[in-house]
Amino acid sequence: MPSFFAVRYLLDEKICIRYKDDIHFFKEKPKTMFEINLPSKISGNRLLLPEINVAVQPGQPAAIQGEAEFLQTFLSQFMNPFTGSTNQFKLEGKPFDPHSNAFMFHQSDGLYKRLTPREVIRFWLKLYKSEENDKRLLAVCELSEVADKRVRTLPLSERRRLHFCRCLIMPSQVCVFDQPTLHVDRQTKHVFHTILDMLSDKCMVITTTSLEEAIQLGTAFRMTEHSFYQVEQTSHEQDVSEAPKGDTPLKLAKISAKMDDKIILFDPLEIDYMESQDGQTILHVNSETFFTSIPLKDLEQRLAPFGFFRCHRSYLVNLQRVREIIVWSKNSYSLSLDDQTTNTIPLSKGNYAALKELLQM
Repeated sequence: MPSFFAVRYLLDEKICIRYKDDIHFFKEKPKTMFEINLPSKISGNRLLLPEINVAVQPGQPAAIQGEAEFLQTFLSQFMNPFTGSTNQFKLEGKPFDPHSNAFMFHQSDGLYKRLTPREVIRFWLKLYKSEENDKRLLAVCELSEVADKRVRTLPLSERRRLHFCRCLIMPSQVCVFDQPTLHVDRQTKHVFHTILDMLSDKCMVITTTSLEEAIQLGTAFRMTEHSFYQVEQTSHEQDVSEAPKGDTPLKLAKISAKMDDKIILFDPLEIDYMESQDGQTILHVNSETFFTSIPLKDLEQRLAPFGFFRCHRSYLVNLQRVREIIVWSKNSYSLSLDDQTTNTIPLSKGNYAALKELLQM
């Protein structure tokens, strides 16, 4: 686990960020809203981008999940708005130019490889006339130990953390991140969650190809070839899975899944987890996926005696497969499975408490 932690709370209209033994206070800025209103884009008979209308509040990241091609088309609009289109972006109700007044991290962004992280940060501090402290920034991004190494010698995860550092320096009201946690280690993911907490006065837009990542990082939206919509969430009371009532006898059951012209029958204990996506239920078995016509709600009732737990509205997990419970922040949790993949699945805030009680933690 990383050695840092950050806590945000309100004190006399100030934001307090605690890092190790230091407490930093920042004035609470007026609440703003960033609006994105993009018309659909079609080339020939092909949809390049669905119509997108979303309002982003400060401190509440909008995490947009979709296929890489759609995401790249979406991100390109921040730099090259559609010709003839007006009012695509608004901040506090006024036209906003992301090209000149927004921080953007893109996968193709480069760094000065001959410099060290310390030198890069000092360059940014001078460029943006920031009064931030380079030592504190290096510590927040977990780069203190490599502060004087050449950037070209750093692994991907450490370079990614250095990129994140710039958003804490650049005086922008809107921050856009292109798949920030793609191919990075867990430490870097923790750093990113901490940075999101520190950007609580800014409007944040995050893109990702992973629905699980979108749910972890903020208010999740999905972008498909048919539409753009918010992923349905539930309140604490609705989201908590109810324990089976009364004595539930152990049952023998097979879960059917269709594959080509065959129907495969799985023993419940073979299944790692299940997810609901676009009205379909997907079984994850030994790094493979299979589709079943059985709704997730029905599977939850049938598989409770086998140790399956509704960790999120869209996920049902076999607790025998769970290796770790990961706490990203006070509102973001995941489950790491004991399998061959490195993926994690989301654990909702309400069900985190229920799982702790179930496991007597």
